[in-house]
Amino acid sequence: MKKLPVILFFAGAISLGNSMALAQNKKGGAVQDQEFVIRKDRVLTVPTQPRSFERLPVLPQPKGIAEFNYTVTPFFLNLPALNLQPTALEKNFRLPNRELYNGFIRAGYGNFASPLLEGRYMSTTADPFNYAIKFKHQSFGKGPVAAEQSSESHTVFGADGSYFMDAVEVFGGLNWGQDKYSFYGVNPILFENPDIPFETNNNVLNNFQFRAGIRDIEKTGTISYEGQLSFRNFKDSYAAKENELGLQAGIKFRTDSDWSGKVDLNYFHTNPNDVNYQEKRNYFSIRPRISYNYEAFQFTAGLNLVSENDPMPEKSSDFRIFPVLKASYQFADEFGFYGEFSGDVQRNTYFSFVNENPFLGPSEQLLNTINNYKVEGGIEGQFQEAFHYRAGINVSRFNNLHFFTNSFADSSRFEIVYDDKSTVFNINAELGFKISEVYSLGSRLDVYQYDLNTQPAAWHRPLWEVRVNNQFTPFDKLLVQANVNFMGGLKARGNTVIETNPPRVEVVNLKTIADLQLKADFKISNRLSIFAEGNNILNGKNTRWLNYPVRGIQLIGGASFKF
Repeated sequence: MKKLPVILFFAGAISLGNSMALAQNKKGGAVQDQEFVIRKDRVLTVPTQPRSFERLPVLPQPKGIAEFNYTVTPFFLNLPALNLQPTALEKNFRLPNRELYNGFIRAGYGNFASPLLEGRYMSTTADPFNYAIKFKHQSFGKGPVAAEQSSESHTVFGADGSYFMDAVEVFGGLNWGQDKYSFYGVNPILFENPDIPFETNNNVLNNFQFRAGIRDIEKTGTISYEGQLSFRNFKDSYAAKENELGLQAGIKFRTDSDWSGKVDLNYFHTNPNDVNYQEKRNYFSIRPRISYNYEAFQFTAGLNLVSENDPMPEKSSDFRIFPVLKASYQFADEFGFYGEFSGDVQRNTYFSFVNENPFLGPSEQLLNTINNYKVEGGIEGQFQEAFHYRAGINVSRFNNLHFFTNSFADSSRFEIVYDDKSTVFNINAELGFKISEVYSLGSRLDVYQYDLNTQPAAWHRPLWEVRVNNQFTPFDKLLVQANVNFMGGLKARGNTVIETNPPRVEVVNLKTIADLQLKADFKISNRLSIFAEGNNILNGKNTRWLNYPVRGIQLIGGASFKF
């Protein structure tokens, strides 16, 4: 940087000398005076060079890590093992502040001369033996027609007990029930002329049931089991009676993985007696299942092995095998699907038939229903954590599907008829809604289509059903329930034979059934409450069974007390 002024100085002197030489030549060599100024204090600067162009300094290379060698000398000490003596920690835990009551009693009265009395008593302590007893009676001294001649009453008494040991529970119970009905379903003309007397017969149905069994207490172990032995005796006021001896057992297997399984075993022996038959029926089934759960996917495979000895024409064997396949997959909380392919034998007894239709009279025979196959599929899900839905389609093929028809000999009593080959198509949908504990709704729609072989119609089976259940709790002391039930498409067999060859009978179309139920329960204190119930609020002339209209508006009120 310091050499630059010197170089410029000499370059300027040389150029000046050349200029003077040229001037002297032009002027004939004359010399002129010149003044030179030399400034030594002038400093020339250049722009600062960026540091990014500087070379990185060379760092010293690190030396390698040296190896260390050392010797470990073991030391052995003769010390005795520690003798630990743990003791349980005694801590007083506070029990929840809940006031429990051993007893409950409810009493009320309503129109149609209908008293109500119900009571329960149970143990509330954690003793090894727990028990509970119950009692209920409700009767209707007057009915929809001819007052006292269409009365009805129901009485139930039951007791249950359990004895808890270290690993198992021994349980048992008994139940006695009596239901009284009047066969008032005579010619409808007499309903409109109450002055015309007609004879009715009362039928009293008595049943006694006893059961005893054992099951494991821990339900989260590798194996869970349960076994039960039962006995039932049933008879009516006429010739029908039935005894049943049953054995039920089940075992469940759980693994550490996503696999699980179970096996259920059932055996029942019944000996029904009626006017036209006396039989000994056996029913035995084994139902193994294997289930696999992987995240949102669930799959079940199994078999239904059933043996039953009901006499049927063209029956090749008493033993039947049906596959069981079920699968479901939940893509998200809002949407998932499910499917099923299965078959089974539905066990029917006279007791089950009379519970479905209490006006049943003498029957010709009792047959189980064979469900050859059932194909079902649909979707389900929930959204906004309040709504849940389910919709599906079901196609089933049956043998010996039973129906109830009015007897030609006595129109006030029903008899059982069967269709040998039936296909039932069902579309169903469910919708539920819940807002915390304040309001909840549950609803279901079913639509049926029947393809029958020997019966001209699906007697007394609905073509569609709608059920809506509402529960409303505006505040803690008040509970309100409102239920609506609709049933339509019912057909009944009339007493008139239109043609004999081929046989053709009268088909009676029953009106749509609409039933509105309202219930309210108000808590005056923790012990005392009052209630009110209403059935058939719309006062519809509902007829579930031909010639048997139901009561009109039924109201009942009363109080309940805990002690």
